[in-house]
Order: sequence, then C-alpha cells, then structure tokens
Amino acid sequence: MAGLKIHTAQTDSAITLAELKAYLKVDSSDDDVVLNIIKQTVDSWAKEYTHRTLCTTTYQLFIDDLSDSNVPIQEGMYDGIDLVYNKRPILLPFSPVASITHAKYYSDDDTATTWATSNYRLDNASVPSRFTLKTGKTYPTGLRAVNGFEIQYVAGYGDNTAVPMQIKQACLVYGSYLFENRGDNEKSVKAPYSATALLQPFVVTQLSTNPYKTNKTYRYGVIG
Repeated sequence: MAGLKIHTAQTDSAITLAELKAYLKVDSSDDDVVLNIIKQTVDSWAKEYTHRTLCTTTYQLFIDDLSDSNVPIQEGMYDGIDLVYNKRPILLPFSPVASITHAKYYSDDDTATTWATSNYRLDNASVPSRFTLKTGKTYPTGLRAVNGFEIQYVAGYGDNTAVPMQIKQACLVYGSYLFENRGDNEKSVKAPYSATALLQPFVVTQLSTNPYKTNKTYRYGVIG
C-alpha cells in the first residue's frame, strides 16, 4: 500500500482569473468570488482527469513495503518482465516530475534515514515519471510496517504560463459552462465533451504484460 500527501501546495492554477473573465467577456468584478471558485474547480478537475500536476507542487509518496516476499515464484528461464521487475521502478503519481527532493526510510522506532542519491535516479522521460534503482543497488530493508519508505518530489509543468494550451483551453471551456449554468439544478455539471476531448491526449493508460501489474491506470506508485 502507499499514500500520497501534498507537502507544498501549488500557488498557481491552470488558468488565471483574468483569463477566465476574458474568455467569458466579463468586465466587472461583481462575480469575482464565484469565478475564483470556478477557476479552482476546473484546475482540480483537469488534474484529476489527466492524473497530471499542472502547476508546481511538492509531494510526499509513502510506501509500506518494498520487499519481494509476496512475489510468485515461476519455474523456467525468462528475462523480459523479470528484468523489469528486478529494477522495481516506482511510478510517481501526478507527473511530470521535475526533481526528487529526497528519499528516506523509517525504522520501527520512527527514525528517518536519508537514502543516498547514489542509489537511485529519476526517469522523467517516461510518463508517468519513475523512481528507479541504479545498477547493482537494492532497496533498504528492516522498515517499519507502515509508511516505511518516503519519496519527496517536485512535480508540475511550472507556473501558469507553462501549462499546455490544450489543458488551459479545456479549463476555460468547462469554466464557462459552470458559470453559465450556475444555480440550474436541472442541468448536468458534467464537463462537456469539447472540454474532455482537449484533455484526452494527456491521459495515459498503461498496458502491460507484466504479471505483477495490471492493465489499468496508475495511482500512488503502483499500476492497478
């Protein structure tokens, strides 16, 4: 099992209030409170829909178990998936990842030890980004039963100006829909197709023949 915490929240959002007001052709500040709520709502929606971090955020990924005690033993000679598994990469949720701040492991008495960077590397060419062992390295042992291993990392495209235009446009389309239909309980608040279609290229579905993984999307360091 694993859990994800926000260590340092984003200070930007995919779209600004000014961008949303310009898209809606709203000149006054009368609706700024409502528009700010909508701006934050569509930012969270785009993040959850794509499983990507839009603006810079620092996360802490906690993992319970790094051992291979539950791995099924297979007879015969094989190398492809075995090699992948033995490297044991950890998928980092809500990529893209810009950097790894640190990796720590915790003993039963809750003592934290920083793991040397010589043991691991960041693969941010992959989507999602991966925390991988360097050649010949192994994960630490003797960890506490819960949240024994921690990876802190910085994710996101950057500030508001670095967010891909398709994502910004999707947020503007959905934000406009929410604003125009506010207070109307008979209409669906589901994002219109024109908005979700813009996000579709950013949604990654992992297909794998690895028996230790399933053909689903990734969350919290594992595929499943």
